[in-house]
Formats: sequence, C-alpha cells, structure tokens
Amino acid sequence: MRIMLAAIIAALASGEAAAQQIFDRPYWLDRSVIEAIGRAQVDVTANRARFSVTFQETAHEAQAAQASAADRARLAVAAMRRVAPDATEISSEIEVNTIQAEYRDHDGNVQQREGAQNIAGYVARVTLSVRVLDTRRASDIRAAAFAVGPEDSVALEYYLDQSVEQQRRAYTAAVEDAVARARAAATAAGSHLGPLLVLQEGQGPCMGSWDRNGSGVVVSGTRVARQDFEAIAPVTTVGAEQIVVTGTTQRRLVLSPQDIARLQLPDDQTPVRLQSVVCVVYATAP
Repeated sequence: MRIMLAAIIAALASGEAAAQQIFDRPYWLDRSVIEAIGRAQVDVTANRARFSVTFQETAHEAQAAQASAADRARLAVAAMRRVAPDATEISSEIEVNTIQAEYRDHDGNVQQREGAQNIAGYVARVTLSVRVLDTRRASDIRAAAFAVGPEDSVALEYYLDQSVEQQRRAYTAAVEDAVARARAAATAAGSHLGPLLVLQEGQGPCMGSWDRNGSGVVVSGTRVARQDFEAIAPVTTVGAEQIVVTGTTQRRLVLSPQDIARLQLPDDQTPVRLQSVVCVVYATAP
C-alpha cells in the first residue's frame, strides 16, 4: 500500500513538473524564429490646456476674507468667459485659515499664540482650476485670469486628450515598423519569414530591449512620424467693453480690455508625442 501511494505521489509530481515545464517554455523555442520589436513615435497637436490661479485675502472676520477672495475670483471667471465663451471648464476650491497672534520668546524667535482667543484674523484662498477646450484661446484666457492679479498660480500646460483613433494610429505604425524590421533581419541573415507566431502590444515575449541611452535611428530604433502636427495660430480677440462684477460688500470690481491685453504673452505649443511598442515573432521559412 505504501509503495503504491509513493508511486502515485511520484507520478503526480512528475506530471506537475512536466506541465510547469510546458507552461514556462514558449512553444516557438523549439523552432527557428525571428523576433522584432517595433516602435513608433507620432507627434500630434495638443487639444487641451490647463492652469490654475489663486486669490488670497485677509480680514478680521472669516466671512469678509472669503467674500473678498470670492469677488476677485468671480471677476476672473467673468473675464475668461468674456474673452473666450464656451472654451473653458472652471472648478473652484476655497480654503480658510486662521491668523494667530504672534510673540517673541526669550531667544527672539517668533512664536504663535494658540487658541481661539488669540485669533488675529483670517486668510481665505480661492483657487480656480481652468481647463481650456480650445488651445488657440489659451493665451487670451490666461491673460484674462492674470489681469485680476492672483497671488499664486500654476503654469499653463498643454496636453492631449487622446482619442482611440490616435492611439490606433500609433499602434499601427509600430506594427508596420516591427514587420519591416523582421523582414530586414531575415534578409540580412539569408533567411525567409514564415508564419507569424506572436503579435503583442508592448515588449511582450520578445527577449530584446531598447537601448534608451543611445540616440538616432541606428541605436534606438526610433521612427518619428509627424502626422497631424501643425502650428496652431492663436486667436487674440478681446472685447472693448469693461468687465464689471459687483462684490458681496457692494464694491464694484472693474477690469478693462487694456488690463487683459497687457498680459497677453506668447506661448508657442510643442507637439505631444504618442508612443507605441509591439513585439512580433515569426517562424523562419526554408
């Protein structure tokens, strides 16, 4: 009985080992193959931009600080929507913090007095996060926001909201590059391409890798296709009317076209690069 049990265990173990060996060993290693890694870099025009501005106000009362910061933010929103209607998506955040009374300790260092009884005032910050849908108007929209004089900002950034068609174009270019490389390898080796065994996005089962320290086509295998990239001329139009916002404290905030035009600065776009890598493995033909 013990001998039979040992035999069964040994058979199961050998079966698992064989299955593991089959699983770990790619089927094409038992034949002559040619592998190639195809890569494509496609430059396209950015179709979105984003930036943010922050307005900060201080006051003895929290409500007054919030109102003053919100008034300036509303003026910036009105200005952006005046110069480029339907070209922005704007979200806002408001933050309020206390300003604590300060004193100097025995060493001369400035310290804050803790507790509600030591609140000297409040600081409110309103941040506008702006998403630009028409990149030709990005410079105008930024100028309109900056004309209100924000205390803080995040730089204007162009980016690509990728479409399936753009991704597919980069992938197709990478496949074409991989096929061309496989044919070149077969010709140089005096062989012929047989049936395709593997085509996988990414480096996949290919054992080769890209030399990212090199440069040029010979070393890195980079092929750049500047498809669909062209310089986009900005549209600069600012209305002649003043932009007026009535604040919550009944004060009027006014922004003139000259204030906006003064901050219209050049901002040339650079292309956004889409990359795709594929792995192909061909059997060789006699």
